[in-house]
Amino acid sequence: MNNTEKYTPFIKKVLNKYCLVSDASVSLIASISEIKHLEKGQTLLEIGKISKQKHILYQGAIVSSYISSDGNLYHKNIFLKGDFVGSTVSALTNEPSNFSLEAIEKSTLISFDYKKYRQLMEKNDELKNFYIAYLEKNWVIDKEKREIDIVLKDASERYLDFITIHPNIEQQVPLHYIASHLGITPTQLSRIRKKNKKEYS
Repeated sequence: MNNTEKYTPFIKKVLNKYCLVSDASVSLIASISEIKHLEKGQTLLEIGKISKQKHILYQGAIVSSYISSDGNLYHKNIFLKGDFVGSTVSALTNEPSNFSLEAIEKSTLISFDYKKYRQLMEKNDELKNFYIAYLEKNWVIDKEKREIDIVLKDASERYLDFITIHPNIEQQVPLHYIASHLGITPTQLSRIRKKNKKEYS
């Protein structure tokens, strides 16, 4: 297992975005963690495989993708520095993941076994409170907002919201991934970006 000591402050910073956690609790997470390095194009999780680990992205970019019923590849999410990466549903149900995870640039992850984390959480109220806050933020608040935005906002508004939250993402992530994430074609995204540049130039 790799040395995670130098990554401990980063782990604490990420956890504290959701809920204040003590150094002792952070050390528990670090104690079950290992450092993984992925090259560009390397797969972290394959479709049909059970997700046994959760990861905190320390550096790089990861995309999740699934194949639709008509055979098209759709990019579900883009994960950047500080994001939690993994299939929560697969880890919870111990069933195969419906999507894959792939590094689209050289990436470093802090990885820990999901079952070991659950065992820690059962004995530690801080980690339990963090997990509740994390699920509420990502699986209730953000999920509902995204569903509403798809219905109420047009593609241009969704694009502007996205780059406001991630101001430098277009320099880091290829545009076709962003287009797929927003549910539009690369051609549509190109038009939106050109229009946006004209309006703000």
